[in-house]
Amino acid sequence: MFCKECGKEIQDGVKFCSECGARISSEIPPNQPAADLTSPIITAYPVFIPWVTIVSILPLQLFFTIWGAGFFGGFGLVGAKAIGLNLPSWFTFVFFGCLAFFGIPFLAYFTKKKTYAKTQYKFFADRLEYFEGFWTLEQKTIKYKNIIEANMKKGVVQKQYGVGTIVLSTNATGGQQGRTMSGIRISDIKNVEEVYNKVLELIH
Repeated sequence: MFCKECGKEIQDGVKFCSECGARISSEIPPNQPAADLTSPIITAYPVFIPWVTIVSILPLQLFFTIWGAGFFGGFGLVGAKAIGLNLPSWFTFVFFGCLAFFGIPFLAYFTKKKTYAKTQYKFFADRLEYFEGFWTLEQKTIKYKNIIEANMKKGVVQKQYGVGTIVLSTNATGGQQGRTMSGIRISDIKNVEEVYNKVLELIH
């Protein structure tokens, strides 16, 4: 044993240091509690921004509106004549064009909103678990020791809504020299700086 005050070596059982007179405690410091691996330290949820979803699919919406009007409109016109429906020649083209123009953004809005409602990212002491999906549910676990890079991104729109994205990269088989990048995007979460700093603490 050594005196905690002056550093002099002392014998076991001595109550006072012979060098400086400091009292020697005989208490053994308790062990540090083990990290709780069952309760998440942070749970993050994505924020759904409706108009961003609508704008992001606009090119796809326009493409399928034109394609759907021409392709399905042509088949629809042939089918209508085959069963004896007396419809204007333009009707089926307009019908399927409108169906695509309004149906695609509605489907994208509904799907993303429901997906974000079921998505959560749970940061435990040793791992990240995330749950996401609506049509197809997915659950994945990533050990912090497998994360080789962490990045935080905040786009112009994300800044307006106080959200951001964290990208955690891991190694995976395949690709150049037998390795390629894999990982997870933690998209559109609030307090992204706080979560990002905590992630850096956990993975180092």
